[in-house]
Amino acid sequence: MFGVIIADGERLYDPCAYHDRLLLGLSGIMSEAELHQIRIRLHQGERQKAAQGELRIPLPGGLAYNRSGQIVLNPDEEVQARLCLVFDKFTELQTARRVIRYLRTHDLRIPVRPLRGPGPHELVWRDATIARVHHILHNPAYAGAYIYGRRRINAVRQGPGSHRATSKVAIDDWEVCIKDAHPGYIDWEEFMANQRRLGRPPRRAAQGHL
Repeated sequence: MFGVIIADGERLYDPCAYHDRLLLGLSGIMSEAELHQIRIRLHQGERQKAAQGELRIPLPGGLAYNRSGQIVLNPDEEVQARLCLVFDKFTELQTARRVIRYLRTHDLRIPVRPLRGPGPHELVWRDATIARVHHILHNPAYAGAYIYGRRRINAVRQGPGSHRATSKVAIDDWEVCIKDAHPGYIDWEEFMANQRRLGRPPRRAAQGHL
């Protein structure tokens, strides 16, 4: 419309000319294909490292990396005690909502490590919510497992200009699952029992409780 000329390192292109427009289109397609191949190779390299448990992954608040790069329990004893309390209370009370009610009644916060915000990856204390307690109970890292592939990019839910939309992946379909890879707060059997308990519908007598 405005007679703009496009240039690269080799020549000038006039989008109004058919052959130049064809070359620009082919160049764009080739560039897109090249980027696609680069992403595939990067993902393959990432997965190979993850399969050996060597890929550095974000950790929840109750875990940390030591100077050697190994995953250990958070050295803060208050953090350890609070997470042990969450797991113990869930075993005792049977539902996440009852655990939340207990924590709120006793004015007890839980440790979280946000991935975004002004202080990403820094440990902070937050009020107990259903999302935060579920994040603790559903996180296999607290069972000492090294996991890769818990979520998968969902192109159907992807909106223009938004963050990558992801969907949860069933436990049996996780790409990498290395049990007893590092210290945990519970064992794998208790983690699986918790998942079954969390998947049950609440009993009618408990539906009105928070």
